[in-house]
Amino acid sequence: MNAAQPIGKGNPLWDFVTWAYAEPGVEKACLALQNRLNADVNMVLFCAWLAYRGTGTSHLARYLGAALKLSRDWQRNLVAPLRGCRENLKDVIEASSLVGNDRAAAAELRDRIKQCEMDMEQLQTLAFYSLVSDGNDEGVARSPNEQKDDALNNLTVYFSATGVKLDPLGQTHVMRILTAVFGA
Repeated sequence: MNAAQPIGKGNPLWDFVTWAYAEPGVEKACLALQNRLNADVNMVLFCAWLAYRGTGTSHLARYLGAALKLSRDWQRNLVAPLRGCRENLKDVIEASSLVGNDRAAAAELRDRIKQCEMDMEQLQTLAFYSLVSDGNDEGVARSPNEQKDDALNNLTVYFSATGVKLDPLGQTHVMRILTAVFGA
């Protein structure tokens, strides 16, 4: 990989993830699903992207097993340890007697760990894309309402496969994401 080119540049899934995550309310809803229900934000957005690209629900069914394994392994072995380290360092900074430059250095280290965590999540997204990429990113033309329904079906399958039980608040977060991406 050329060091001058950013990771993921030109990757349709990564382009979608960065766009969708920046839509109003999506980041907050995704993080709420992650923090409350232990959902993998990358899987949530992957499920939405499959619908967004117009592939209906067929791609999720075809690749769900591989995507779930990738998600579990990536989160457990790479993302979660970084997240835990970052959260533990926050606790250390807040509870310690570090002051001045020492406290600032610890906070800067925490920021670098957070960036590494985000880089790992980006690489996970690129790995998801490689599961479904066949060189043809053209989907069938589907209306936004059909795409939204497909995304909800994809997410229902994902949550069911991972044992996530959506309570009313979780359902609200899912609908916030889908409405931001696909419209009312």
